[in-house]
Amino acid sequence: MQLTRLAQQEERHGKLPGLFYSYLGQAMARCEGRRREGLDLCLHAIDVEPFQPENYVNLAEVYLILRNKRGALRALARGLRIDPSHRGLLKVGRSIGSRRQPPIPFLGRSNPFNRYLGLLNSKLRYGWHSWRHSEDDDDDDFWETAHGRGRRRTLSS
Repeated sequence: MQLTRLAQQEERHGKLPGLFYSYLGQAMARCEGRRREGLDLCLHAIDVEPFQPENYVNLAEVYLILRNKRGALRALARGLRIDPSHRGLLKVGRSIGSRRQPPIPFLGRSNPFNRYLGLLNSKLRYGWHSWRHSEDDDDDDFWETAHGRGRRRTLSS
């Protein structure tokens, strides 16, 4: 509540830069739990000052608080068009991470062809023994790791 009152007082004087709205929006979303209002303020900051990369950092962080990874990645991409070497944008981008495109892009990620081709690609890239827990594990561990299931049951077990 104090942040909002402070912003309203300063806005009456007409001397708030867009960056102020951006940080205020991020603080409201993070500290006060007023996520939608924080998002609106970050978007307003970009309207006021569209060429300030820090505004896009704060917008991306608010999107992450809202669990909207796609929005965060979009904000980062827009910010990186303005300043490709901005440390804050790059740091948030690294913290989000991104997935590789599936081997067959027009099929879904859960499609068995994509799953097994992705598994094979991973095995070739990182080595056949990278998924084994220890050297004395038996072949059932490969099945467990590769398929995300428990051990295979056989007639003898």
